[in-house]
Amino acid sequence: MAGRDIFQLRFVAVAVSVAVLTFLASSQVTEAARMMSLCSHTAYPSLCQPLVKRITNPRRATHRTIQALEAKTKQALAEVARYKDGNQAIATCYATFSDAVYNLANARKSIRKRDVLGMNTFLTAAVSDYGVCVEGFIDSNQVNTVQNVAVDLRKISSNCLTLSTLV
Repeated sequence: MAGRDIFQLRFVAVAVSVAVLTFLASSQVTEAARMMSLCSHTAYPSLCQPLVKRITNPRRATHRTIQALEAKTKQALAEVARYKDGNQAIATCYATFSDAVYNLANARKSIRKRDVLGMNTFLTAAVSDYGVCVEGFIDSNQVNTVQNVAVDLRKISSNCLTLSTLV
């Protein structure tokens, strides 16, 4: 009789352990799927995924992407400043990158205040800023590293705007 009770107790313990492990595994898969689903909404998921590692909350993902974009824009701005005097398209990019930094800082402030409309307005302006820079190179038939950086920044800002619509 005691052997039977021990067998039943072990059986229940194994069943509970399997249920807990299954739950934990499914929650990890669900979290990964949610992260993937955030980036799957964007136009450039391969640029989104490294920026929102392990983040499943759209608000946090948007905030992290804004921060990364702002840092990348400041780096680009410092690089562009060295060449702005000799090239009109680069001078335009310098001005628009400066505007983009301002717009991104305000978008970050808006997301902290939970002002989604303001955040979307500032992010839209940043996307436009990067677009103006790229257009300047297209209009002057130039291709250089500044244009390539501007294209990448425009793509990331587009992703950022898309993530903001999920907030």
